[in-house]
Amino acid sequence: MNKIITYISWGWGMLSLAGLCLFVITYFFSCNGKQIPIETVKPVFIEKHKSKLENFVFLVKESHDICIPDETESCPEIPRVVPIASASGVVLSSSSSHIFILTANHFCEDGPVEKIMGETKIRAFIGETSRITTIVTYSESADICLLQGLRFKEESFETTKIAKEMPLIGENVINVAAPDGMASPNTRLMFDGKFAGCEGYSCVFTVPATFGSSGSAIYNKEGELVSLLVAAATNFENVSMGPHVEMLNIFLGSVDETVDIY
Repeated sequence: MNKIITYISWGWGMLSLAGLCLFVITYFFSCNGKQIPIETVKPVFIEKHKSKLENFVFLVKESHDICIPDETESCPEIPRVVPIASASGVVLSSSSSHIFILTANHFCEDGPVEKIMGETKIRAFIGETSRITTIVTYSESADICLLQGLRFKEESFETTKIAKEMPLIGENVINVAAPDGMASPNTRLMFDGKFAGCEGYSCVFTVPATFGSSGSAIYNKEGELVSLLVAAATNFENVSMGPHVEMLNIFLGSVDETVDIY
């Protein structure tokens, strides 16, 4: 019995020693134990979809604390910021100083709860940059919102072409979106689908969509914008809806009369 206990103790000791040696060898052969950072390469887009991917915008609605200082308490230098919702968008056009972004109006609107949380601001993430945007105008009936943000020095965007008519039923469409807030500077999510027709000015697509997909661009096979996703079927997320392209053209035509967006 004593021999068995001795052999077991010796065995565990050898295993421990071997484990320690392996750790030491691994430590020195892995740059003295320091983790080697992976060099992130800037994303390179396939030429066919380059402008669609570069013009994608990830939007986050933030609640900023409103503070009114008094004699007993001062306001913090950096107010508390809480993200409360996300959406997708597309850069419509840019000037020498600003960019214009299309998204869904229901994202731009403040709900009852959001109104009491504090001051809300919409932050736009494009690649590795971010900026606070302001609402230029909106259409409740079409569920379209136009945002404006500063254009940074080295930024260059292609103007998004708007289609003149909807595709034929069954034609392919492409969607660029951030469902469930899935977005980063080095990734872009693209979805294929089919145009399924329109009921009045509300059009249907077989494109998967969920929270965060709101405001994402729908392109036809020529790369022209035909709609923005603004709704999805409750029990079947592969069916989504958006306004007719005619509503987009009417909306942008009325905006262009007062704001130089092109």
